[in-house]
Amino acid sequence: MGVHNNVHVPKDSWPAFAWYAIEFFIIMAVGMLLAASSMDYFKKLGFDESMTNWIFWGLVGVPYPLYYFIVRPLLLKRPALKI
Repeated sequence: MGVHNNVHVPKDSWPAFAWYAIEFFIIMAVGMLLAASSMDYFKKLGFDESMTNWIFWGLVGVPYPLYYFIVRPLLLKRPALKI
């Protein structure tokens, strides 16, 4: 009777790009929370609805360069893309 190697190794079955996708969406959620919490300030300044939409999506994009250019390479010591 033969022996089967039935050990499950998550590294072999979980795609590596999924960690990058999870990281991306966490940063997007942080950006959206940051932008949503600061919209009242910009509405008090007198910006209309179309301008606050631009400001909202601009603020959603702020955490990306901060994270990918400062936090990740300097604090986490790993490149964003391994080429």
